[in-house]
Amino acid sequence: MGNFSKIYKTIKPSIVAIASKISKNPEFPDIIGTGFIVKSEGIIFTNSHVIKVIEKLPRLKNMGPEDWPAMILYFHWIPDRGMMAIPLEIKGIGSLERIKPVEGYHYGEDIPDLGFIQVHIKNLPALKISERLELEEGDEIMLAGFPMGTSTLRAPGWLHQITPTLQSGIISSILPFPCDDPHAILLDVMTQGGSSGSPVFNPSTGEVIGIEYGGITEPKILKTNSGTMIYENNTSLTLAIPAKILYEIYKKIEEVEEFNNIDISKFDTIENLINKKKVIIQQPRTPSMQPIKSNEIL
Repeated sequence: MGNFSKIYKTIKPSIVAIASKISKNPEFPDIIGTGFIVKSEGIIFTNSHVIKVIEKLPRLKNMGPEDWPAMILYFHWIPDRGMMAIPLEIKGIGSLERIKPVEGYHYGEDIPDLGFIQVHIKNLPALKISERLELEEGDEIMLAGFPMGTSTLRAPGWLHQITPTLQSGIISSILPFPCDDPHAILLDVMTQGGSSGSPVFNPSTGEVIGIEYGGITEPKILKTNSGTMIYENNTSLTLAIPAKILYEIYKKIEEVEEFNNIDISKFDTIENLINKKKVIIQQPRTPSMQPIKSNEIL
């Protein structure tokens, strides 16, 4: 675990935010989910339920039929300046229809909560999905994403930059039991909305061993004079899809004819987008997003 701070620096550029194009403050758009790059020619993994949110987002009047109301935010670190957010246009989205049940036994959902997004950008830093998954209860894990969008990054009360939030924990259980084809991994990590699609890492190798898709909640009942309210509390347990399923889907995506027929030579490079992006240094903003005055008390 001690070397993971160095490994994480190489992993971090591959973690992206999925954001709405319509936000109250365009500088810090509303993040609806997390994704991570799995193919340098523009393939990003996330959750299927995040894809469904994208499809339901409000559309601008000037959007064409091929335009999507969401965008990918790619982050590039500038020393002593902060994190540069580069918006990438979404060119395609997809979800799984059904996977073939494993011979002999099959547990869990027939359709894993896995989706993908395509952008026409090349030379992106892709993460390695673990081909051989040897999971044991008690193994240390780490995940990174955007829990609660940008809310976790407000310190103390205003937003300085957008960047993934790193969390650590252990494998609490392997579902349905330790076997060659588990359908889910139970982690002792509390997650929030926005972290859906976060990659789960082996802290020793940096390889992806799963993708987070939902936290386990506990139903609560609150009785008051005006009535009864039922709500849910987050627990410190989170579910992830194991890497074996991710790797199988990754290999199938490589066989999709639509992807193979795309002329990648026409794609812009991420290096070119970074070089064209202007760096603007602004004053820190208050919670109301106004510049701080010299005599202001916060």
